[in-house]
Amino acid sequence: MPYTRALRAHMIQSWDGTEWQVFVALPDTARWPTAPFPVGDGIPTLDARAKALASLGYAPLTADTAWEWMETPLEGEPTGVIALVATTTVSPNDSRHS
Repeated sequence: MPYTRALRAHMIQSWDGTEWQVFVALPDTARWPTAPFPVGDGIPTLDARAKALASLGYAPLTADTAWEWMETPLEGEPTGVIALVATTTVSPNDSRHS
C-alpha cells in the first residue's frame, strides 16, 4: 500500500534494554520495519539513524528535520521507571513503498 503522507519514525530501547530500535510506524500494519543498535554502542547518532531509516526505505522529511525526545512512564512499573522515545517525520525514499 503506498503511503502518500508523512509517517513517524521512532527510536526506543527494547523491552529488555539490550538495544535501541529505530522503526517506522505504519498504519494498518501488524509488524513495523525495525533496525536495531546495541545499547553498548551508545545512543545512535543522527547519521546512524538516517542510515537505519534508509535501510528500511525511508528518509527524514527534510534535511533539517529534528528528532524530538520525550519521556514516557513504563506501564506497570511501580518504581517510576521511564522510557526515552525519540521521534521524527519521514517519507518513503524508494520503490518498495510506491
